[in-house]
Amino acid sequence: MKNSNIEKTKILQEFWQAPLEALFDQKTIAAVRCCSNSLLERERWAGDGIPYIKVKHKCLYRKADVVNWINQHQVKISTSQCEVSHV
Repeated sequence: MKNSNIEKTKILQEFWQAPLEALFDQKTIAAVRCCSNSLLERERWAGDGIPYIKVKHKCLYRKADVVNWINQHQVKISTSQCEVSHV
């Protein structure tokens, strides 16, 4: 396993084992979401994405907000996963 894969595995373990109120930096959240740092930056600039806290010049993300965002943005893989509204 490459060093970068080992590092990413450690980052992910740290994230998922942390309490919901824990704060994480952009690098960790990019690893959790499997996206680039620049995507997180673009989402913040556009007012989209995961809520964050700005401390001095650093953007931090609360684990609870990240988990909530992930759950709300799951891709439906079949129509049986979609909610049916009865009008």
